[in-house]
Amino acid sequence: MENTELEQLDRRRSMRLDLENEPVQLTWKDGEGEDQSIEATCIDISRRGMLVKHSNDLQIGTKLKIQFSAGHSDTSEMKAKVARCHRKNFSSYHMFLLLL
Repeated sequence: MENTELEQLDRRRSMRLDLENEPVQLTWKDGEGEDQSIEATCIDISRRGMLVKHSNDLQIGTKLKIQFSAGHSDTSEMKAKVARCHRKNFSSYHMFLLLL
């Protein structure tokens, strides 16, 4: 079996948590080094990544900080980068964030 086939099999076996539209705060630096932030909706999360939904897309390769429960001070940050992004319908994009 090739390495890519093993990776795909591993992805399918990886447990996913359905977070039922949990809001997450995504923060990144734009081309000028300025902080940008949006609230997206987390669809699910696995040990390797997270699927989120938002009305705008982000460029593949963008490095982000992710924070759950934006209104709570006791949440920790995760780091990720945009691995895939596609238009789901006329009003939203689905983005797969690879956890770093």
